[in-house]
This record gives sequence, C-alpha cells and structure tokens, in this order.
Amino acid sequence: MKIILMRHGRPELDLDRLRREKMVPITVGQIVKDYERSGLSDGSTPPSDALNISGACNRAYCSDLPRAVESITRLGLDEKVLIDELFRESSLPYLKWSKPKLTFFTWCIIFRIMWLFGFAKNGEAIADAKKRGRQCVDKLCQDTTSNDTVLFLGHGIMNRLISSELKKRGWNKLAGSAEQYWSYVIWQKNLN
Repeated sequence: MKIILMRHGRPELDLDRLRREKMVPITVGQIVKDYERSGLSDGSTPPSDALNISGACNRAYCSDLPRAVESITRLGLDEKVLIDELFRESSLPYLKWSKPKLTFFTWCIIFRIMWLFGFAKNGEAIADAKKRGRQCVDKLCQDTTSNDTVLFLGHGIMNRLISSELKKRGWNKLAGSAEQYWSYVIWQKNLN
C-alpha cells in the first residue's frame, strides 16, 4: 500500500512576487481570498518524475480549489480523480486591520505562528485543520487496498498534516518532500 502526497503546480497568483511588498492585514486577507480562486500559471508544467509517479497510481484525490483541479488535469488524471472540499488547504487566518504596514511575507509568518497557537480569525482553526487531516487519512486508507498506490494532490499545510497523521498510524516515509510545486512524498504501509 502506497500513498503519494503531491503539491499542486505553480498558481497564477504568484505569492513569491508579493513577498517583499508592504501591506496592511486586510490586504493580506484579500490576497488569501484571491489565492483560493487562483488556477495554475500557464507555464506550470509537471516535471517528468511527477508525471511518471502519478501515472502509476490507481486513483487520485484532490481538493476542489482550482489550482489542485488544474494540476490533476495537467497530470492527465481526470479519469481517476475524486475531488472533494475535505481536501482543501487550511486557509491562512488574518485580521481586518488597516494598520500597520509590513511585508506580505512577514504577515504570513505572523499569522501562521498565531494560527499554531489557536488564532483562527477569518480562517480555519488548527484543531479543525488537524481533524480534517485525520479525516483525509481515513478516506485515503479506506480506499487503499494492499496493492494500491493512490495519489493525493494537495496543498502545503494539508500535506504536512496528512504526513503527520500517516506517521502516527505507522506508515513509513520512503522518499521525497512536498514543499515545492509538483514535489511529492511517498508513504508506504507494510501489511504483516
């Protein structure tokens, strides 16, 4: 049994471009909303290793966010995919303040650290995200038989939460890192 967690391709809303731009928290909130509606950039093509590993999967799962659905299409897995909002990214919380101005990157770090301590204003609480991560693993494990390899095409935070849960359940990480666009982690469960 193998589960491959892959991160989606590069979105058309390039967050890296915004890293150093100074803005107020309410603007960060609008960018988060725009990012959720963002599809893939025209030049975001899966590398050959991502195409090879995804092509060997029996089934695929992804969230209903456009960047995930378009990634599945670019991998050629439209016929094998189950799309479900359960698999969505945990949205970044934010404040609707009009002051102070900090870089986008700084606000993202501040809000994500606050999220780790329970801050969830205008976003999803960490406890709820972890619960969804467990539900995702339940779904993936329920649908995976002894000889199956399934692909989960997801998002940065949700992939980390799912990885953590798989590890708790005795799955072994064989290879990879799902930090970059189109990167993946391979998890295996030995049946004894």
